[in-house]
Amino acid sequence: MRKISCLLMTAVLSIATSVFAAEGPIDGYADYEKFREQVQVLARSEWVTLRSLATTRGGREVYLLTVGRGKTDEKPAMLIVGGVHAPHLAGSELALRTISQLLRTQGTDKDAAALLERYTLYVIPRPSPDAGERFFEKPYAERTGNLRKTDDDRDGQVGEDPADDLNGDGWITMMRIEDAAGDYIPHPDDPRVMIKIDRKKKNERGRYRLLVEGRDNDGDEAHNEDGSAGVDFNRNFTFNYPYFKTGAGPNQVSEPETRAVADFAFSRPNIALVFSFTPEDNLFHVWKPDAGSEKKRIKTKILSADAPYVNYLAERYRKIHTGKDAPASPKGEGSFSEWAYFHYGRWSLAARGWWIPKVDPPKPAEGEKEKKLSDEKRGATELNALRWFAREKIDGFVDWKPIEHPDFPGAKVEVGGFKPLLRLNPPAKLLDDLAARHAKFLAATGKLMPVVAIKETQVESLGEGVFRLKVTVTNTGYLPTMPAMGKVSQQAYPLMLTLELPKGAKLITGTRRTALEPIAGGGTIEKTWLLRLSEDKSKNVKITVTAPAVGSTEKTIELK
Repeated sequence: MRKISCLLMTAVLSIATSVFAAEGPIDGYADYEKFREQVQVLARSEWVTLRSLATTRGGREVYLLTVGRGKTDEKPAMLIVGGVHAPHLAGSELALRTISQLLRTQGTDKDAAALLERYTLYVIPRPSPDAGERFFEKPYAERTGNLRKTDDDRDGQVGEDPADDLNGDGWITMMRIEDAAGDYIPHPDDPRVMIKIDRKKKNERGRYRLLVEGRDNDGDEAHNEDGSAGVDFNRNFTFNYPYFKTGAGPNQVSEPETRAVADFAFSRPNIALVFSFTPEDNLFHVWKPDAGSEKKRIKTKILSADAPYVNYLAERYRKIHTGKDAPASPKGEGSFSEWAYFHYGRWSLAARGWWIPKVDPPKPAEGEKEKKLSDEKRGATELNALRWFAREKIDGFVDWKPIEHPDFPGAKVEVGGFKPLLRLNPPAKLLDDLAARHAKFLAATGKLMPVVAIKETQVESLGEGVFRLKVTVTNTGYLPTMPAMGKVSQQAYPLMLTLELPKGAKLITGTRRTALEPIAGGGTIEKTWLLRLSEDKSKNVKITVTAPAVGSTEKTIELK
């Protein structure tokens, strides 16, 4: 890999995160070809090496950027994954831009410099590039799957009933069909927004049915139920796997990209923490423990021992991010971020990164009477999105317009609604600032990682060449040396304490190699041995404490 000067590296990194004009639903997002250019430019840095983990069904590479110096696979590491949810292409953009920000500032920011010196950063910015490329596929829709041909309705045919762009505007939106038996009514403050009725509590009656825009192409009286959606990277992992559901795949970890990412993670025991850019956020909506469920053999909730640490990290993230009113996290099924904690056994932090901010209703113009709003809570998120679109001058909504629909003869059918992808991904002009905040958070998190040290050693001669050796090991960091789930899953490597004895020395009690229990931040653990020297001379014993995801410390003591 060609080395470049610091000055040239800064210029290269600026190019790597510049806005590329890829034609798509949002200006400034990189399609696969531009994305490949970006990672190749980043790989010119003396800090970065680039390789491919796998080739997808569509012939695209799953790129891995290794950021660090020296023997990177022997240093504690963080795994950063973007684009976990393919329509959330902002996650892929933020993964690359966050790393670029760290590299750009490591010369002036001591926290960024310390992070890159002590830790290796493994970055997989677009783990499912085939699915990511569907972001740019017309008509635009929120497609999550890769290019595997799937029979989503299990009728023996593949892709016979996809969504259809009925009004020819290039977007897959919604259809509302006037029907007294429907479950939806217009919002009283803005009839563009549809809200679901409450039959039980409010005795409401519906006016519309809502369906995704399309036709019943296969004539089975169901709409858009088989578009050969492919396999969703974020539904193909082993934890809480959604058997037989659309996007799950034929079996767990069935795809080249999911297997490649999982195999890579398991091959790197030095990974201590996984950070994912995904809508399944656990930093603004932190996972809650359940003491009752911890007694069960299969763990489905964050362990009580781990929850306080994740809460603290989440507090720091929220302070750095500064965002408010984050939308609720969707339920994870076969998701990568949950797999990273429950099955891979590492600290797993997941961030949406961006969402539409809260916008107050506009004030009336001078001389106009203020419009009285209802107290209706349903549809509040949608109303806020419309206000934000208006403020930012973004064409994010297709007004409802009638069409003639062959499946609903004589019925009033309208096509319209929110354009897909625009509420999930920010304008590209916001990405660099968001990346700077995430870089700051990762650098701050590096200061909280576990650090082991040999705090104290005691040697006592018992006569006739017999010695008692006592060693106290401490964790000077904030986080424990492994999460409690790491011990449950048996995937995280424990701390190993090793004695290197002088020639001829024998242990009377204890072993030369001892696995230590996890050490909490600020905590200590003590070990004691009896040993006999073969000769009545001063001899040295070397003590080493190490774990791939924590690092190593050693000390040599003299037995007298």
